Amino acid sequence: MAGTYGMSGGLAGMGQQQQQEATGMLGDVAAQEAQRNEQNKQQEAARKQGNQQLGATLGTMGGMAIGAQYGSAAGPWGAVIGGLVGAIAGNLF
Repeated sequence: MAGTYGMSGGLAGMGQQQQQEATGMLGDVAAQEAQRNEQNKQQEAARKQGNQQLGATLGTMGGMAIGAQYGSAAGPWGAVIGGLVGAIAGNLF
């Protein structure tokens, strides 16, 4: 029993060994939790960036469509110019 729970082999030695093991386990759990939190932050940042890119793309497409629609009243070149204006306006907003 003396080899299993430290040098003293008594109850105090057993208690110290268990406390050290528990402290080590708590440290491991804290490190895992910190890693999980960091991963969650990275995933949230990636999600937000993806949403922003999607919004910008949809805004540009919508702006181009509306610009082309209203520009088509002036003929084919009006549609091109309207599409460009819509794309620029979509990128601004």
